[in-house]
Amino acid sequence: MTGDTGGPVSLRQIAPDLLLIEVAGRRMLTQAECPHRRGRLRYGYLNGRTLRITCPLHHSTFDLLTGRQVAGPPCGSLRVTLLPEDAASPRSAAEAAEWAAEWAERAEGLRPEAGAP
Repeated sequence: MTGDTGGPVSLRQIAPDLLLIEVAGRRMLTQAECPHRRGRLRYGYLNGRTLRITCPLHHSTFDLLTGRQVAGPPCGSLRVTLLPEDAASPRSAAEAAEWAAEWAERAEGLRPEAGAP
């Protein structure tokens, strides 16, 4: 990972499909792979001033607060969960996997129903 951090940065892969990013006093969990072509985001460019991460493969760029894609080939949003200041970091891959399962449930609830406009 490289980048203009704007302060202390920590990026840890805490499970095969999950990153814990700490930057600019904020902590967030993100999926470990870019939704475009599964580039490993831990090797991407992290900008702590704008709170964005860029995939090293095709330069898809995502806002770390919303997950919204802001540049690069169309691919949809990055899954991001902002952690409360008082939340503990996941202590194990098993705990991280539980959090990832919760994301999947939340994402399922956000999908439009078949036939919906």
